[in-house]
Amino acid sequence: MKNLGIWLYVAAQCKLNEMKEDVHNFLNDEEGDTNFLSIIVLLGIALALAAVFIGFKDQILGWFHNNADGFFSTSAGDTSAGDTSH
Repeated sequence: MKNLGIWLYVAAQCKLNEMKEDVHNFLNDEEGDTNFLSIIVLLGIALALAAVFIGFKDQILGWFHNNADGFFSTSAGDTSAGDTSH
């Protein structure tokens, strides 16, 4: 009976040491943290851009429409700019 008690004590100590090592590795191991932080940073940037677009939606769309109309009207076959015969 005494040998069984010693064996159980040693087995429990081994398991306890393994658990301590697992907890230590979990808390101090940095594998995968970089990917997690990258996702958080990219999510923050996306949310900031969304907030800016929502806040300045009318100004951004107005600027885009003005520039897009000017771009498409000059590239839609307007030959008067290059014509010097007038």
